Amino acid sequence: MDPRHQRGPYQFQWTINSKTIVEEIEEDEPALRPPEYNLVPLNELGVHIDTDAEIDILALAIHMNPPNEVNTNHGKSLIQEIYLIDPGLKLLRLTMWNRFVHDKCRKISDLILAKPIILETRIKVSSYTGLSLSSRPTSVFIVEPLLSSSVALRTWAAQNDKLLEEIIGNSFGSASSSSTDPIIKVSEITEKLISAPAMARSTYLVRGKFRMVDFHQSFHYVSCENCNKATGYDLGENFICYSCKNAAIARARCRVYLDVYDDTTSTPVVIFGSLTEEILGCTAVDLIDCTDEEHLPYIENIANNIENNEWIIVLGAQMNESGRLRQNKLTVLSVNNVPGTAE
Repeated sequence: MDPRHQRGPYQFQWTINSKTIVEEIEEDEPALRPPEYNLVPLNELGVHIDTDAEIDILALAIHMNPPNEVNTNHGKSLIQEIYLIDPGLKLLRLTMWNRFVHDKCRKISDLILAKPIILETRIKVSSYTGLSLSSRPTSVFIVEPLLSSSVALRTWAAQNDKLLEEIIGNSFGSASSSSTDPIIKVSEITEKLISAPAMARSTYLVRGKFRMVDFHQSFHYVSCENCNKATGYDLGENFICYSCKNAAIARARCRVYLDVYDDTTSTPVVIFGSLTEEILGCTAVDLIDCTDEEHLPYIENIANNIENNEWIIVLGAQMNESGRLRQNKLTVLSVNNVPGTAE
């Protein structure tokens, strides 16, 4: 460790993060029996409205409202609403109360763009403003539970991602920008983000160019071939993905940090997958080893070429619970080359 970052008199420090590979050692001990849940599909909850039944459900979280303080008979309480969906395509609101807002909601908020799977136990089914769900003090919430039914749900979500995005757009006004949306200046985005509410998702349509600032960045990451989540496994290695719970092969996926600019200002963005390859004009495989000085002329040539092209760009913004832009960067969602600018 750099002495400036050491904690105590320790020369070495082990940091565990999302890319750390953790594998269970097989022992000659009897396997523990996993807990059993009586999972109820969202479209079958009607019979449990306003009863004392404690329901277990497994669903995708696809949208969250910001935390909100409400008045109750016992004083002020903090709530946060999460919208759930499952293969029955029934969209329901789950209201989390008090301590769950400070704990589980923050974790779910960090993953909401990935549509995390949530196991909810001992849930109350209410008729308040139509059929809705509510946490109880005894409720338990598990994010991305290790259940066989989670694997099936994640597979369904991956196969129906476009449909889920349409549902999110139609229900919460966060659909991708269309060609009929007005083109704005890059400088206007900063102004709009200042007033954007917490947890809001928004898109912006701009006309501009891309500029590479960091020539020494890593232009790819190793990911699960199914869900594109980063992994610590080596390229080509077979593994069970921690995120989607499926058997996968580790693949290289493009990721690049650029600036988008027009005649007003510039803003940092991140670009993933095939969009990166379209903008840079090369593949993730081409860029795997291009992080040393030997390959710098190749990267400089790519950087010079991308500024020759002008694009119509759809940028996505996701605000966190504090009303700040996640990762301080916009995400490029789609691009269309402006005719006559490609060289």
